[in-house]
Amino acid sequence: MGSYISMEGIKMNMKFYKDKDNIVYSLYDDGVEPKKWLNVDATEISRNEALKLLKPIMTREQLVVQAEYEKQSRVTEANQKTQLWQTQLMLDIITDEDKASLTEWMLYVQKVQAVDTSTAPDIIWPEKPE
Repeated sequence: MGSYISMEGIKMNMKFYKDKDNIVYSLYDDGVEPKKWLNVDATEISRNEALKLLKPIMTREQLVVQAEYEKQSRVTEANQKTQLWQTQLMLDIITDEDKASLTEWMLYVQKVQAVDTSTAPDIIWPEKPE
């Protein structure tokens, strides 16, 4: 279950543990019983599980920035999706079906633009049109 760490040519096996609250501990496997080092009841876990549990907690500011990126990404995607339809509309050669799709996407963009990113992470994003 461990992961090898190389230090100056010496390979040491790193082992990972978690306690009942999913707090992660890592120890070099130096032959010493982990319970002598850990003052908690912990079970051994894989490196991958440890990394999942160690997912960093984002600050409020980081969550808002992430939401702003998501908002911009959604608007950009909609613009790319509708660009051809907008040209067809201006040239008055758009089909009724495409015009309806364009309208759906533009309504979606309005909803996305109305999203208040300062409420991150409690944002309910509008659903994309089909």
